[in-house]
Amino acid sequence: MIYLLLVALGGAIGAVLRFFAGIFTVKFIGRSDYLTGTVVANLAGCFLAGLALGWVESNPGMSYDIILFFVVGILGSLTTFSTFALEVFYLVRDKSNSHLVIYLLLQIVLAFLVTLLGYGLFIWIGGS
Repeated sequence: MIYLLLVALGGAIGAVLRFFAGIFTVKFIGRSDYLTGTVVANLAGCFLAGLALGWVESNPGMSYDIILFFVVGILGSLTTFSTFALEVFYLVRDKSNSHLVIYLLLQIVLAFLVTLLGYGLFIWIGGS
């Protein structure tokens, strides 16, 4: 039960950070088709995920509670793109090229296709 609470608390913090990333981007950078709050949140999350990876790997006895709170909770809510980047990092580092190609196809191409499918289904059922 404590694990669930740690993830939920971290997730709440990450969601607020993501909200502020959008506000920050518009306020300080302006509206852009490219540099959006999502991009800022994803880049910040990936940077923090890299820091977390180094931190976790250099502290093998680190409490699982901290990992759940920070990595799964905060970063997971701030952006799932940070998890994507970490998984790509592991595949590149381990030289798993065939797995990397399959993973990228699933994450990018298939994700886009199921987005199209969901949208198409909604329109077909009677959306506007």
